[in-house]
Amino acid sequence: MKKITVILLSMVTIIFFSSLVYYGMRHSRGTPVPVKKQELIVLNAPFINRSIDLARGISLNIWDSLPSKEIELEYQLMAIPWGKSLVSPIYVKAFHNKKDIYFYIEWKDDTQDDSLDSGTFSDASAVMFPMDDDVQPSTLMMGFLGGANIWHWKASQDREFWLNERLEKKVYVDFHYPFEEEELFPTSKDVPSSAVNDLAAIRVGTITKKEIQRVHGRGMRRENMWYVVFKRSLRARDLESDAVFKLNGKKKLCAFAVWNGATKDRGGRKSISDWVELYLRL
Repeated sequence: MKKITVILLSMVTIIFFSSLVYYGMRHSRGTPVPVKKQELIVLNAPFINRSIDLARGISLNIWDSLPSKEIELEYQLMAIPWGKSLVSPIYVKAFHNKKDIYFYIEWKDDTQDDSLDSGTFSDASAVMFPMDDDVQPSTLMMGFLGGANIWHWKASQDREFWLNERLEKKVYVDFHYPFEEEELFPTSKDVPSSAVNDLAAIRVGTITKKEIQRVHGRGMRRENMWYVVFKRSLRARDLESDAVFKLNGKKKLCAFAVWNGATKDRGGRKSISDWVELYLRL
């Protein structure tokens, strides 16, 4: 009887001691807080039997009939240079007409930055689509390592493409006779075929402009607000680098980014969103 009592007491002691160790490890850095699984914002792109001729504008009358999603942005902290000023929130809408898909982004910006020069940078926005449907559903701030198709609108490029205002920078040179009067000449640059750059990336820091540009866009400025529309054919030309959209109600992830030229945003210095779930509706 005494032997059984000793065994029971030993077991109780071991269990009690183990419980103390477990409690100490769980609370060594404070009391654990339960974290709820974050639900992603859902953006619906309904079917509307309308089309937008961007040469005539972004057709605000069409967008006014659609509800918008308010999306909070965060500093980009996954790669240097990190963001310094936050642009947030943005308001996003989308629709398709079974031929093309359209995205609309609006955000507040007190300064209009649509030219490039030494020390000046352009306002910009972008939509990113992961190429892999099985990408992790957690926040972009944890890092993005898969392939992506990025549509990048720049205010400076928009001004040059749509208004035909060549943003040429003058460079000083030391001319000799008989060219002394030509002390300035414009630097050469590519003539854009769109206000949007259609880009491909396989991981952070590998953005490449695609050989064939299929995305179009246009921006409009009104009362300290930017309004930008993106347009692309629903049909993917290159399944390895073009975002694929399906009309079967299947989820497509996307994310958004904004650059504020006044605070020297460029490259990785930007404000970004978490993943957004996109659904094309018939």
